[in-house]
Amino acid sequence: MDISLFTQPQTGNFLVDIIAWLIQISSSIAVGVVLFTVLLKLITLPFDYFSRASMRKNTLKMEAMRPELEKLQQQYANDKTLYQQKMMALYKKNGYSVMGACLPTILTLVIFIVAINAFTNFSRYQNKQYFYNMSTSYNNVVYAGMDLDAGETAYITRNEKGELKIDGEKLYAKYLETKNSDGQAEVLATDKNGQEFKIYLSTKEIGDVLLENGEGINYKKQLLVSTQNSYVQAELNFDFIDYTDENKEDEINFSTINYKAVAEKLNDNAVLASEENNFLKIKLLNEDGSFKLDENGNIVEKTFAEAQAEELGFDATSFILDIRQQKSADKYREEQASFLWVKNIWVTDSPLSHPVMAEWGEKETEGFRGAYEYRDYDIKQQGYDNLTKKLQPEINAPNGYFILVILTAGSSLLLQLIMSKSQKAQMELQTVDGQGVKTQKMMTIIMPIMMAVFAFMYTSAFSIYIILSSVLNMLTTFAINKIVDTRFKKQNASSEEKSNRIHGRVYSPKQEEVKEEPKKGKKNATTNDNGENDFLSGKADGKKHVRGRLK
Repeated sequence: MDISLFTQPQTGNFLVDIIAWLIQISSSIAVGVVLFTVLLKLITLPFDYFSRASMRKNTLKMEAMRPELEKLQQQYANDKTLYQQKMMALYKKNGYSVMGACLPTILTLVIFIVAINAFTNFSRYQNKQYFYNMSTSYNNVVYAGMDLDAGETAYITRNEKGELKIDGEKLYAKYLETKNSDGQAEVLATDKNGQEFKIYLSTKEIGDVLLENGEGINYKKQLLVSTQNSYVQAELNFDFIDYTDENKEDEINFSTINYKAVAEKLNDNAVLASEENNFLKIKLLNEDGSFKLDENGNIVEKTFAEAQAEELGFDATSFILDIRQQKSADKYREEQASFLWVKNIWVTDSPLSHPVMAEWGEKETEGFRGAYEYRDYDIKQQGYDNLTKKLQPEINAPNGYFILVILTAGSSLLLQLIMSKSQKAQMELQTVDGQGVKTQKMMTIIMPIMMAVFAFMYTSAFSIYIILSSVLNMLTTFAINKIVDTRFKKQNASSEEKSNRIHGRVYSPKQEEVKEEPKKGKKNATTNDNGENDFLSGKADGKKHVRGRLK
């Protein structure tokens, strides 16, 4: 029986640690992703506010400069270089910041790269964690019984990776001390609960190889180890090198280990195979992979003896393998992270993808290579098939239906439309021929397409992040624009009021005097047609005075 060799993954960086912690405290992958998005937004909010506020101020200043810039566009329609020079001079005069318009784009790009790296790394970590937990459940079926025998003697223990460690050197030394004429030995040990138990030992010859130059013989052997509480036998392969030179000490080198189910112990119903925990029972399946139910709706389970009696085709090894595969599948379904219609949040929302992959290649091997007690192993397709045998529904089912991909593109498009509306003045006036408007329209189309591609390439969790981030960006854009607009109006009003103050007094333009219509009839003798006094002005309506009287 094979042992699955997936190693326990490490998060690798602090962002992955943060996501893992948020998921842990929220007890939900989707909620953890939402919390991470909000937390990232709160951290970047001061920078976001500064950049968006700067962009909005530029927009308002650009609108104020619009008449002059439009005049320059007409004047220098055929000279782009001179227009740029005149425009930059106008920018400087009005305090317009060119870099202010670039900051939001740079900040958004940086946050996007940080987020995509975080979710990519976490999805890899989480998938490794799934396989590791599945392999632990898969292996524990073999270790059961032997694992309980790990006592103070430390013949059989668990290492830090959760793998069963059998001290072959120590047990082989005990075997040589206590073996009988039949080549059998019993070692008395103490389990975790302080109870004594027996470890049964024997050896098996596999072959021998002559060493070079006749230095000795390399005997290929197996140390067979079983316990009274286990239903498997461990086969520890080792080389016993017998040197011809008596002054040279013989060598013993243990290499690999394998496990084999013992049919007699399965029939005897070993200690762990009690009726209480149903540990050593197989669950019968229908042809479609669903569990076979009895008349009461309970899953049909069989012991090894019942399976043999009903001739279900199980030998000891295949019986245990079936249980191991079911335990692995149960563990995956217990931890499976779904989101509404998406079956695996760490796989893209697509009918072309599946919650569990079917093929195992070199790329996966490099990322999941495991190390066992004696040497490194590569995970092969056969081992992966055994681990996922009972997950055929998940291997064949679509993981989603492109809904998150569409929502990602849609939210990105809406955000681009809002941003382009906010930057309308810049796009129209930054170039003499209005090329900025065309560029903005292209970006409005390209960005949603890019986001859809990313959503398709990466995980559903990343799509959720992009959608939520776009919504938050829309809300903050509206809020920041409102704040900046209000402050800008107040600032302009204050500036106008200040400019109208002359010598400490408020200057009010003199209203134009309203001329009264002259009354018909007799004219005022002291006023001429221009409203001027004849005597003060030296004029007398073109009429001459004679001794103070009209002639």
